[in-house]
Amino acid sequence: MHPLRLRLLGLWNTFKPQSYRPVIPSQVDHGALLSDIADALGQPPERIRDLWAGYQGLMANKDHVNTLGQIGTTSSEEAFALHCLLDFARPENLIEIGTYQGGSTRRILDSIDQLQLDTAVYTYDIEDMVRHFKPDEARLILRDVSGRVDEEILDRYPPGIIYLDAHPWQLLQDVLRAALKRDDWILAIHDCSPILCNPKMTIPKDEPRLISTRTGHWERHVLADVFGVEDPLDKRLDKLETQSHALRIFGTQHGLALIMPKALIRA
Repeated sequence: MHPLRLRLLGLWNTFKPQSYRPVIPSQVDHGALLSDIADALGQPPERIRDLWAGYQGLMANKDHVNTLGQIGTTSSEEAFALHCLLDFARPENLIEIGTYQGGSTRRILDSIDQLQLDTAVYTYDIEDMVRHFKPDEARLILRDVSGRVDEEILDRYPPGIIYLDAHPWQLLQDVLRAALKRDDWILAIHDCSPILCNPKMTIPKDEPRLISTRTGHWERHVLADVFGVEDPLDKRLDKLETQSHALRIFGTQHGLALIMPKALIRA
């Protein structure tokens, strides 16, 4: 798209009258979240409660809320779900797609340290804007993996966790479909809340630079498409199973989705 037309579209999306007006909640039902995490991972509830107690100490010690923020980024509750996932899977690798300034990477690295894991972290983005971690803590790879998820990630690294925090339609499609073909990778996706889903998206799917909170995000649209649900706001999408995988979207500020191979879930 021509840069001038792109700028005009961006201005229009910013200032036009909006029927879609998301309000991201500042509070989360912690009791429900802990119960949902335990259920999704097949873990004893008391184990998740113990992890939560320890994680609150980590957050306070590292001052995560003040230094990394809560809204428009991976929140403390979403980071805790990833913390539980790390404790559960104890992966050799965690791959983050969509790094930006590295706030979520910082939370993940602090979890790995507290859990005493030997997990290597690789982060992918198309631009280096990192502020919150050092090169010796995680490896930043400046590369677009759209259309190349298998060769760039799934076939390159031992199985582990992918944390997808990027918004382009095609990238979301590619990562999700590639992960669902495997039974040894766990996928977590940020921004899957119904609050961030505009059912009447008007921006082009092939123009990721127009995506913002004001336009709505593509995540639930892509999940609905891949899992065969007609309406992206259908509540069935929040807890859905196929023969091989289980999808759960937690009730966090931005909606963290977890897609687990059933073979890995502990009954």
